[in-house]
Amino acid sequence: MAFGWTWRAAAPRLGQGRPVEGIMSGSSEKSYQVLARKYRPATFADLIGQEAMVRTLRNAFAADRIAHAFVMTGVRGVGKTTTARIIAKGLNCVGPDGTGGPTTEPCGVCEPC
Repeated sequence: MAFGWTWRAAAPRLGQGRPVEGIMSGSSEKSYQVLARKYRPATFADLIGQEAMVRTLRNAFAADRIAHAFVMTGVRGVGKTTTARIIAKGLNCVGPDGTGGPTTEPCGVCEPC
């Protein structure tokens, strides 16, 4: 008696092949946005519960001593990705006139923002 694996072709998944109505098919409906992304903080001032980290980052930006890496740890939902996005926005902001540098108050109108 021999045991072996039987391989079958995978069934097509949702969205593969022909377009499904209402899901990314160019319909005129407004796309749904997850609440966590809709209300995601956009500036250091909007971060809640991260006062020590925000103070440290503000001091680093003010002293022009920005570290080459930041390690963020924690369980799900504490704001690691959100904080990283805000740091990236602050580091890449060039200001509305294009002459700015790293700032803790990103302008929100330049291309990197």
